[in-house]
Amino acid sequence: MIRFKVGTKLWFAFVGTITVCVLALYLLLHNSLRQGFLDYTSQQSVQRLEILRGALGNLYREEGSFKTLASEPSRWLNLKDIIFSETDTLFANTPQPHSAAETSPQAYYRAFVTSISLQDADKQMLLGVSKPNQTLNWIPVTSTNQLVGYISFVKPVVVSRMQDKRFIQQQFKVFSIISLLVLAIATLVATLFSRRISLPLTTLAKNAQALAAGDYSRRIPVASRDEIGQLCNSFNLLGEALDAHQQSQAHWVADISHEIRTPLSVWKMQIEAMQDGIRPLNQESLALLYGKSLELSKLIDDLFELSLSDVGALSYHKDKLNIGPLLKTCIEHYQVKAQLAGLVLKDCIDSSLNVSVLADANRLQQLVSNILENSFRYTHTGGLVTVKLSADDTRVNIIIDDSAPGILAGQEDKIFNRLYRIESSRSRDTGGAGLGLAICKNIVSAHQGTITAEPSALGGLQICIDLPRLVL
Repeated sequence: MIRFKVGTKLWFAFVGTITVCVLALYLLLHNSLRQGFLDYTSQQSVQRLEILRGALGNLYREEGSFKTLASEPSRWLNLKDIIFSETDTLFANTPQPHSAAETSPQAYYRAFVTSISLQDADKQMLLGVSKPNQTLNWIPVTSTNQLVGYISFVKPVVVSRMQDKRFIQQQFKVFSIISLLVLAIATLVATLFSRRISLPLTTLAKNAQALAAGDYSRRIPVASRDEIGQLCNSFNLLGEALDAHQQSQAHWVADISHEIRTPLSVWKMQIEAMQDGIRPLNQESLALLYGKSLELSKLIDDLFELSLSDVGALSYHKDKLNIGPLLKTCIEHYQVKAQLAGLVLKDCIDSSLNVSVLADANRLQQLVSNILENSFRYTHTGGLVTVKLSADDTRVNIIIDDSAPGILAGQEDKIFNRLYRIESSRSRDTGGAGLGLAICKNIVSAHQGTITAEPSALGGLQICIDLPRLVL
């Protein structure tokens, strides 16, 4: 089976459509021009018979009928000769045919005059020759506004005059030349048009193959704003997204390796020190090893939980939930930890505020706990952490502020990226693994909400959680 390219298909479609249109127009013009000439000839014949109609009307008024005229055919011939004499006068200066095969105007109108007949008011033949198998034109003859008869003549069905034939042939010749020019121009335009469309598609196909092979650096120049240009632009955006994703994955693997290597290195060095007798094998050494194992276990749990939240595999049991009491419970649970960290955890939630959401209580507790843990980890001793709750008709806002230190401008969105820590020099004991806020972002997204960060009026960081309100 032959497979044509898109450009070839477009070329055939464009040229084929133009060819069919030109051919159809040619046939319509041929029929229209021929029929137009026949109608024009009939109209001219009617105009020439006006003299005869007037003469017959006067004769009927004088004699009261056509009986005398019907009994004297010579008078009828004399009346028709009036038309023929008018034709002779009209075509006296007309050039004669070049050959005997051509019909002169005089011969044409002589044949026309011969075909004229006279009928009574009931279209019964009075004078002339009956023509049963031919189409007749009827001209009414009136006398004192009364229909008294009809003049009939044969309606032409073919163009017989050589002058008319020449004119029609000349028109067809001109139209044929124009048609060929139109087809030539259409072919040229179709070639350029198909190439303009097929070239970016061919380039797109080649680059798509390279993209599928893992080369994410391919880009396509966008030369138009139409659908093809939009497709090329979308391809470029896809390439950029895949390239960024590949780099992110590489950094992700490197960061995970680093995060896991750190506790394992400490663990290994402690064990080697114990084996070499540098460090004694006692409860203190075992407690250090146990603490590092807990850090590693926590990191693995966080990674597992983050992977589940990324694919939407975390279990959510959503139900109607009054969020105010839930936040107050979380605050009470963290009061002791805040005191141990030398911080003040302030409850700024109005107890009378009744705000319901459709949510999983355990996941919201995890969300608030992760944010509070993050605030406790970074806020300087003696600082302040506040929790606020507000709502309108459709949205619920949970705002958690902490005091200094703050973060640099431009880092507000980055803190929700996995394994991102504000200061790369901070140790794990201070900065954690950088997974808590990434998990928070996934939990909020699963509740059709948004989470944002911005500088706090207290001098630190403000986390704002926006959730849809459950309206009963």
